[in-house]
Amino acid sequence: MKDNTLREFHYFMLPDYEKEEEYLREMHRDGWKFTHVTLPGIYHFEKCEPDDIVYRIDFNPQSADKKRDYIRMFEDYGWEYLQDLNEFSYFRKSAEEADTEIFSDNASKVDMMRRIFTKRMIPILVIFLCCVLPNIINLSRLGIMHIRPFEYILIGLVYTVFGLYIGIITHCFVGFRRLSQKYSDHES
Repeated sequence: MKDNTLREFHYFMLPDYEKEEEYLREMHRDGWKFTHVTLPGIYHFEKCEPDDIVYRIDFNPQSADKKRDYIRMFEDYGWEYLQDLNEFSYFRKSAEEADTEIFSDNASKVDMMRRIFTKRMIPILVIFLCCVLPNIINLSRLGIMHIRPFEYILIGLVYTVFGLYIGIITHCFVGFRRLSQKYSDHES
């Protein structure tokens, strides 16, 4: 860390975008303005005067032509565009302004959840079902006596990946369901 810059590692999963927004807001309140994030979750900040700034994240994959119009629309409503990372767009605006939501209603939030699910979760499920799960099934058919010592390491890695996938999938499904329920409850 230099005197005026700070880097922190944080890992937010797909349904944790509200926690990420709150994290960025708290950092700004503490005098650290978000500048950008790089993979695998390195957040970059620069020193600033503490202020209450709202950060919002949107998932709206678009072509370059449509992206310019999309950003311009947000800027017209007072949002400062910060960056895109993995098709997630980062915006900020003062909390003192009247409207600090980027979505017009909760149905729009649910629609964003569907876009994330379709574009991000379905590929994870396909990889899991086509690559990880068949390997687990094949390993379960092997007899313990037929395994060479170095294969134990490979088996351990496959089971670790299996566990990680189960954890990620479960967290995302539960998170998406919780958010969809939350937004649906606010509609009624």
